[in-house]
Amino acid sequence: MNIFGKLALSGLVLSVASVASAASVSGSTDFRVTLPEVLVLYHWDDAHLTLTDIVTPTAANDSDAREISDTTTRNLTDVLGKSAYTVEGTAVNSSIPDVFVSSASANVTLKNSWAVRSISSGDVTLGLSVQQDTLKNVNNQNSTITVSKAGLASTGTGIGGSATAMTIPSGWQGMQGDINFTLDLTKANNSGEYNTRGIAGAAGESANATDTFLLTLTGLSAS
Repeated sequence: MNIFGKLALSGLVLSVASVASAASVSGSTDFRVTLPEVLVLYHWDDAHLTLTDIVTPTAANDSDAREISDTTTRNLTDVLGKSAYTVEGTAVNSSIPDVFVSSASANVTLKNSWAVRSISSGDVTLGLSVQQDTLKNVNNQNSTITVSKAGLASTGTGIGGSATAMTIPSGWQGMQGDINFTLDLTKANNSGEYNTRGIAGAAGESANATDTFLLTLTGLSAS
C-alpha cells in the first residue's frame, strides 16, 4: 500500500473513533417521599380559678369588713310596766353588696391553653365540647356553678371555622389559642372548691370523662 493509501486508511479509523467517542446515553431517576398525616395536640390538664373577697371600706362599715350598718333609727314610745315591747320599722337593709352582684356572671379566658402542630393534606379541625357543664361544691353538691358559652379563640394566621370547630392550616410551626367561657354563680351558696366531680383536688388521668372541656383534633386522610 502506498503512502496515500495508508493516510486515507488512518483518516477513516480516526473518523470512526471520533464518532464513537461522541455518543452518549442518558437516564433519570425520580425520587419521591410520602409523609404520614401527623396530628399533635397540646393542652392544659388542669386549671384552677381562686376568687378572693375584696372589700372597699365605707362609712357604713363600722368595724368588720362585712358589717353593713343600717343607720335609720327605729323608734318606739310606749308606757312603762309592760312585760314585752316590740320596736317596729322598715326591715333592715339587706341589699346584696355590689361585689356579689357584678360577679354573678363572669367571663373566663384560659389564655394560650392549647396548641396544635400538624402535617396533613389540608386544614385540620380542632373541636371543643363541654363534657360536664356543672361544677359542684365539694361540701354541698346542691351548691353549683354552671359553665356555658364555651368557645375557642386564636390570633393565628389562616384560622377559620367556628368557635366550637376551628379550622387550622396544616403546618409544623404550630398554632396556639384560648378557651373562653362564662360562669354563672347565682346558685353557688357555699364557699370552697367547685368542680365537676364534687371531690376536692385535681382529676386523675383516668377521670378524663368527667373533665369540663374536651378538645378533639381531626385531620384529613393523605391523598
